[in-house]
Amino acid sequence: MMTLHKLHAGDGYTYLTRQVAAGDESRSHGQQLADYYTASGNPPGRWMGSGAADLAVEGRVREDQMRSLFGAGLHPDAEQIIALETAAGTDPAIARAAAKLGRAFPKYKPFPPRSERVAARLRDFEDEHGRVPSPQVRSKIEAQEARRDRRAVAGYDLVFTPVKSASLLWALGSTSTREAVEAAHHEAVADTLAWLERETAFARTGDRGEAQIETRGFLATAFDHRDSRAGDPDLHTHLAISNKVRAREDHADGSPRWLSLDARVIHAAAVAASERYNTRFEDGLSRRLGVAFTQRPDSVRDDKRPIREITGVPVGLLKHFSKRRAAIEDRYRTLHRDYRSTHGHEPDASAQLKLAQQATLETRDGKAPPKALAEKLADWRTEATTVLADRTVRDVESQALGRDIATPPPDDLQAVAEAVVATVSMEKATWTRWNITAETERQLRPFRFSTPADREAATAAVIRASLHPDSAVQLTADGTERTLEAVAQTDPPRRSNGESVLVEHGSARYTTQDLLDAEQRLLDHAHTPTRHGINSGRLLEFIAGFEARYNLRLDRGQRALVLGFAADPRRLVVGIGPAGAGKTTAMRAVAEAWRTTGRRVIPLAPSATAAEVLGDELGCRAENLHKFHHTHASDQSSTASRDPWFALQPGDLILVDEAGMASTRHLDWLTTYARERGAIVRLLGDPAQLNAVEAGGMLRLLAHDTDAVELSDLHRFTDPDEAIATLAIRNGDPTAIDYYARHARLTSGSPTTLLDAAYEGWATDTANGHTSLLIAGTKADVTKLNRRARAERIHSGDVEPDGVRLHDGTTAGNGDLIITRHNDRSLTSRAGTRFVRNGDTWRVTHRHQNGDITARHTTNGADVRLPHHYVNSHVDLGYATTTAQAQGRTVDTTHAIIDTTTDRAQLYVAATRARHHTQLYVPTCSELGLDADQPPAVPKEVTEQLAQTITRDANELTATEIQRQTGHRQRTQATPRSRTPAFHGLQA
Repeated sequence: MMTLHKLHAGDGYTYLTRQVAAGDESRSHGQQLADYYTASGNPPGRWMGSGAADLAVEGRVREDQMRSLFGAGLHPDAEQIIALETAAGTDPAIARAAAKLGRAFPKYKPFPPRSERVAARLRDFEDEHGRVPSPQVRSKIEAQEARRDRRAVAGYDLVFTPVKSASLLWALGSTSTREAVEAAHHEAVADTLAWLERETAFARTGDRGEAQIETRGFLATAFDHRDSRAGDPDLHTHLAISNKVRAREDHADGSPRWLSLDARVIHAAAVAASERYNTRFEDGLSRRLGVAFTQRPDSVRDDKRPIREITGVPVGLLKHFSKRRAAIEDRYRTLHRDYRSTHGHEPDASAQLKLAQQATLETRDGKAPPKALAEKLADWRTEATTVLADRTVRDVESQALGRDIATPPPDDLQAVAEAVVATVSMEKATWTRWNITAETERQLRPFRFSTPADREAATAAVIRASLHPDSAVQLTADGTERTLEAVAQTDPPRRSNGESVLVEHGSARYTTQDLLDAEQRLLDHAHTPTRHGINSGRLLEFIAGFEARYNLRLDRGQRALVLGFAADPRRLVVGIGPAGAGKTTAMRAVAEAWRTTGRRVIPLAPSATAAEVLGDELGCRAENLHKFHHTHASDQSSTASRDPWFALQPGDLILVDEAGMASTRHLDWLTTYARERGAIVRLLGDPAQLNAVEAGGMLRLLAHDTDAVELSDLHRFTDPDEAIATLAIRNGDPTAIDYYARHARLTSGSPTTLLDAAYEGWATDTANGHTSLLIAGTKADVTKLNRRARAERIHSGDVEPDGVRLHDGTTAGNGDLIITRHNDRSLTSRAGTRFVRNGDTWRVTHRHQNGDITARHTTNGADVRLPHHYVNSHVDLGYATTTAQAQGRTVDTTHAIIDTTTDRAQLYVAATRARHHTQLYVPTCSELGLDADQPPAVPKEVTEQLAQTITRDANELTATEIQRQTGHRQRTQATPRSRTPAFHGLQA
């Protein structure tokens, strides 16, 4: 895989010298980098990229070269150039100019903290205008101050890492095997760099940076590392790409034209580049060693793509050399906490490195950390023998090498292209060539071609076919800057491929005709009347009786929803309700009102767990939308053989809850089927919360186009001001931060600090009898929190120390809280009334000798025995959760970690789960710790971090919305029926 991080100018280069070039270990005072490489076993850095040849720099990378290039934006040999020029009598300023690569990095003088600057400007505004600034004025001031804090970017750190089994084969294999793995890795890195140069090496020019022009390529340095900071085998390469690029066309006088890299394209193409590296590495290693790759069994999950590992490398070995990090992280967290307690502040980068090294050493059972590569290899082999039992390291190598891996190239590349488009269109409503490129790499990866050139030709052919008008509809003809081109007085210049320089390369968006048609059908359904609906007068009488029976009062929005869903005769009606707006009460009124007419209500939800909750709330049977579709798709021949509940009848009202999480194709199929059977559909949800993982976004489009009923009053929150703050988050208004700041609901610090603080807050609440959610933004952090929760429960005697290994690498024993991650209707409770659902939480009551566990449902008390194969593949610890897993739940308190990957919808969901108290934990600085593969980020204030999160809207737009925004749609021949991507129902 490949990851990408920014490298900031100024002192940002020190990350390259201290963390990357130095192999993440300390050098002795006065020790030169070249000497250190020999001692540590890491090879010297090397120059790569076409830009390096342009500057005649090659071979080993020196520290002064990195300091000049990444620190000051100068020629890598700037120190020698300046020294020679000065020795020849050149003025020092002119000598330095001779070493410049275009404009120098901008230098920003230090400012007071942004919060102080914003506060001062707000006071000035109030003094000048005699009034409190509006939210719009405040947002504008905050945005202006944010721009003042920008730091120049010196480059980008691309980290290339093969799969774990390859690193183990490299570490445990013979010398020839190790050389082959490294050669395949380096070949894949070089190939991907060359591809990135062709596809993403652009610069921007013009008064507004509106023109994107071609360059001669990248100026890059590559540093190989052979282990992780945790001490496990981890072959990887840091490729540091300079932000300085030379335009393909020089100045008129022939002097080089150095500009800044336009990073938009490299960011957009990052996933495609990662997939290309994965494919080229797998292909290269198979050619050299005859290894085969298969899907790793414990990585096959509904919510992510499986990992392909080398066949013959035991999974137990992979897990062993991954679990050491967990032990080191636990020790590092303790050391970090002790340091903070002793010194009264967070450890700086140097102190964090020392803590990480101490944690690594202390978890090595007293062994001294190996320095030279030979010592590391011997240590890894010794460690591996303790895991392999009766097998030897040589056995593993012999079982992995020389397998029959001849999978011939596909005969029909058009069929591959159709599969590519079908997969991408299931996941996204619209996509770019980068999405197609990434999926093409995945689809062709299992095949073996005679030569790399043959693979390249097949890849290009599939991409062309996938973007051909017969396969895809191009929604944007001129990219994101079409307006600039339209107003140009003359035809703008064009790049060598014929594209206008005013178009961002690769920015055109595509969809399929069948998805556009599905979106239009849904809009048509929402405007088509039927003969169904309850008389409004009669319905008002029912509402009065409903309120009397339950001793409650429906608010204005709830009453409007009941009238809209039960009285409106349209085939499709949409209701929108913010989190906490009382949607459940309104739905119960709709369901009871409809049933008084003798007709059925069919409640559906996006997951089996949500369907169970929905059914309990409405007092009737409810089902998973995927299951509802799957039942019909899998048995078209005999309605009688199906459960008659699934067969729609005239007058049925289908009520889809959390409809924003339903895909467009599911909704299209459902409304079409309802039309055929004389039923009507009602969608209820909130487009501001998490959307479908497949192509979606229709709830927002329908709400906009059809005057959806919208709830407005919030009932969940005990503090009315908190309710108002959540609505501000929902609307993308950063003034929401004020509430959380005034009420001490914000905790900031380093990531390690916040993991501890969030855990302790959650643990205190649960100990006091409150229902509480512990939310983290990444699964890695969820796993860390789960490990800590289990460790503390072992210490308190509530959980047994031993247990069964789970999917997330943790262990569960008697007393542990677990969560099941896969629907399995064959696994039922002892009473036979409940089946195991994705998202169910359980308490382990018995661990069986064969690895099975018996668990009790935390809500309904049902007992179930989970077989060991299900436990190993589909069970995680359940103390902490991700935001996606938390949506739909209501608790007393929430403790949520909001990191740099969190978007507005995720923040909104996290901030609206708790009735009484939500605490947000916001990292305002990074730490090196054990994360050697990324540079430390620039510290940010908590308000800045949250403001960026609130304004980051990551929810998907529909193809229709993209079409409307651009005002363009390329007219194409209608997609043939055989070319239309088939609808594949998800597993029920």
